[in-house]
Amino acid sequence: MKKTLCAIAVVGSLLTVSALAQNTKKPAIPTLVKSQGALKGHFPTGLPALTPPSYCVPTCLFYGGDTNPNSPDDNGFANENTLLVGNTTVWGAFTIPSGQLWWVEGLFINTIADGYDGLDPSTSSWTIATGVSEGNAGTVLASGTSTAAGTSFVPTGRLPFGFTEYTLKVKIPQQIIGPGTYWVNITPQCTDSGNGDCDISQYFWDDTFGLNRYGPLEPAGVGYFNSSYFGFDYSNLCEVSSTGCQALSFGVIGFGEAE
Repeated sequence: MKKTLCAIAVVGSLLTVSALAQNTKKPAIPTLVKSQGALKGHFPTGLPALTPPSYCVPTCLFYGGDTNPNSPDDNGFANENTLLVGNTTVWGAFTIPSGQLWWVEGLFINTIADGYDGLDPSTSSWTIATGVSEGNAGTVLASGTSTAAGTSFVPTGRLPFGFTEYTLKVKIPQQIIGPGTYWVNITPQCTDSGNGDCDISQYFWDDTFGLNRYGPLEPAGVGYFNSSYFGFDYSNLCEVSSTGCQALSFGVIGFGEAE
């Protein structure tokens, strides 16, 4: 199902210093996309950074890049399973170059939290898939739920839209995968019926124009959005909103070598 939605503007003048410090803004109505502008289809180009971000431990194989809260075209897409919005997922793609094998041991996304600065439960579900396309979930290569000990939720120091951005990182059983394009999702959870914040919380996966990106270039125009809540069935991000189609801020952790 294809839809086009207008981006939801966040008016910075309404955010007080206290709200920024306490992150107390509550979404009255669930939102599909947070946006500061209307630029569409701007994908990273050029050379990658010489070193990966610090949260790539032991090292990154791929990182799409940082979001830029100062950009007039900063965006974030709903990606979550909460009591407010259930089972809504964004799918970002990475490509392993020809002649390489990757030992993947972890995944991460950069996400903003609107309503609750945490996860409840602190475990996180994750999936690696192949063959994702319009209306097609593809084939699951590996999936699971990382335990609390294998999940971390750490502030990046950036404040997109006035909200704290976190790196949500999961440790996964080692996957040995070869050349090709793969899709990743990590779903932040807030499903504790005893936690009132889960009734009003959302999480948004941030976009990127490739700032500080690392490793192979993120493939352009192949991000997908799936949500029965918002009425989308694996729809290309280019069609989901008037500001869709950017690359996504996420990474793959592990090590690789030539085949």
